[in-house]
Amino acid sequence: METDAGLLLAIGDVAGHSLEAAAVMGELRHALRAYAAEGHGPRQVLDRLDSLMVRFQPGVTATVCLALVEPGRRRVQVANAGHLPPLLLDPVCGARYSRARGTLLGLGMRHPEPLVEEVSAGTRLLLVTDGLVEVRGVDLGDSLDELRQAAERGPSELEQLCDALVRAFGEAKGDDIAVLAARCG
Repeated sequence: METDAGLLLAIGDVAGHSLEAAAVMGELRHALRAYAAEGHGPRQVLDRLDSLMVRFQPGVTATVCLALVEPGRRRVQVANAGHLPPLLLDPVCGARYSRARGTLLGLGMRHPEPLVEEVSAGTRLLLVTDGLVEVRGVDLGDSLDELRQAAERGPSELEQLCDALVRAFGEAKGDDIAVLAARCG
């Protein structure tokens, strides 16, 4: 969503596969949009979402990763609440995962300030849910490395890249899959 502070991208996942989990994700989505529209920064949005969950959904946890692409598109603020890190496909510095980390939503803990990532012209940002890369019996780090390599080799067009990654990693998966890509450099 476009905000006064730049383009805000968000991806998340609620623990569980029930109708209740889907409803909680819907609530988080609407609250996130409202908090961002009020002008809150990424960390403040995560703190408010966490407070909302603690108060109205005790015992439920969720992950959310926010990436704010600042005007000028040379800096990305990443605030991560326990989600997989975003992948920055930088044509100059190479592909790398953001090191932004934080705790799950629903634990009542304050979130750290966003990590600012400097990016080069032509950088693409990729956010995914764990359903794309998690494979029972395979180390998540290995799966993330495979995803990074595939994304580096993949098409430069965003929609084609997302389609290629879903085809390569998303077959016969039992979990929800979401892939979000944007140009940020």
